Amino acid sequence: MKITMEQVEAGQEEVLIRYREVTPELCRLLRFLKGESPVLTGKNEHGRCRLIPEQIYYLEKVDDKSFACTKEQEYQIPLTLKEAEEKLKDHGFFRCNKSMVVNIDHIVSVQSQMGNRIDALLDNQEHIIISRRYVKEFRELLKGGLEHE
Repeated sequence: MKITMEQVEAGQEEVLIRYREVTPELCRLLRFLKGESPVLTGKNEHGRCRLIPEQIYYLEKVDDKSFACTKEQEYQIPLTLKEAEEKLKDHGFFRCNKSMVVNIDHIVSVQSQMGNRIDALLDNQEHIIISRRYVKEFRELLKGGLEHE
């Protein structure tokens, strides 16, 4: 993708996007530019924090509590995993097993495992398992066959 920026002295700011086809990534970019990115509120020992989807690596349910995990912190969120998944599904989040929803934009590599499961490596060096129940949908997603819309 080529990015060109030009500073103007006067007039209205403008963003021009040239594309061959509408992809899920393009849709996410458009929502971001329009300011339509959802915000989750999380809390940890340091207090409350607003989290945008790009910060979140995965959402996890532990002991009936939901957590949003960023590169360096975990935040308890006041939503069920299903509610958070629904809120973020158009922003690159994918249900990978019964207790976790992952941000596919942070996956750097995948490796098949026995039992038709997939080990996904995130860019923070954490490994997550995509259970066999969700493998088919994940493979379609990697091929670009699923829309986030």
